[in-house]
Amino acid sequence: MIGRLVAALAVALGLAGSAVAKPLVVILADARGTVATDLLAPYAILAESGAVEVLVAAPTGGPVRLLPGKAWVAPQITLDRLARERPDGPDVVIVPAMLVEDDPARAVWLKAQRKSGARIMSICNGALVLADAGLLKNRQATVHWFSMGKVKKRHPDTVWRQDLRWVQDGPILTTAGISAGEPGTLELLRQLAGEGVMRETAARLGLPLPDPRHDGRDYRLTARGMSTVVINRIAVWRHEEVAIPLTPGFDELAFGTTLDAWSRTYRSTAWATGAPAVRSRHGLTIHRAAATPARFDRQVVLPGPDVMVRTFDAVGRAYGETTARFVALQFEHPYGAISAGRT
Repeated sequence: MIGRLVAALAVALGLAGSAVAKPLVVILADARGTVATDLLAPYAILAESGAVEVLVAAPTGGPVRLLPGKAWVAPQITLDRLARERPDGPDVVIVPAMLVEDDPARAVWLKAQRKSGARIMSICNGALVLADAGLLKNRQATVHWFSMGKVKKRHPDTVWRQDLRWVQDGPILTTAGISAGEPGTLELLRQLAGEGVMRETAARLGLPLPDPRHDGRDYRLTARGMSTVVINRIAVWRHEEVAIPLTPGFDELAFGTTLDAWSRTYRSTAWATGAPAVRSRHGLTIHRAAATPARFDRQVVLPGPDVMVRTFDAVGRAYGETTARFVALQFEHPYGAISAGRT
């Protein structure tokens, strides 16, 4: 609690990023599967700011599968060690989308953090984790467009918004689908460290300033999108194994998006390649699969600024615009919106 008060005072006095204690943000991960972009994008943004201490934490120290590609990330701290070494607890907990949404032990831990004063943020279907833990009861929230129908039935005591990229309801911030994690994290950074730090960080990473305006109704699965899935999935002879070579100091933001997008085409699976373990720009360790394909059909390099659009463009050059738009639709990115006319 003291750490939270000091951090808030630092922002008010314009001292964020100085020697004053930094807010601690914990990104919760699950070894069974955590969505790559949902985990790596907030980590990259917050770590790049220099104004926030950010750690990837998991119940155990084993590698965490980064979905939907073939790569694993090593947690920086376990929840038990976090409790011992940081008894005040985190100032913020970020919950990405996870393969297993309903986990009783995780729910207990999350409710304990909220009770102790931590703010909670979910990205994409991380909102399902919060809802299943009872943290969204009688609140407003948002979630990935594809899950909206399900959550309205499963959690009718939550007001589910489709008109915002992120929803702030008191101490809880939820974002729409995958791509909304970036502006949502920038908004969190603004709250933790101030407008100036947020703007400087966005500029360094080549990210647009956060804008909450959104129309979730502009994202839905059309006949064209379904035919893309069917054609790409049936044509197994065209399926490609895609290599993403990693070198020390690689950009987490670019890697997460690349791994994620190239594994959502229904024509390809993306793999981290290179050394068995590679350290990222801000200190995360990524592990490649112990056994990789004998040969790769394609190699992609990590893109520069405007990562998502560049990645969708690259997918389009490889597999056609319809597939690229379908990948962007899964990211809930304007590139794949119905109004774009090609999804």
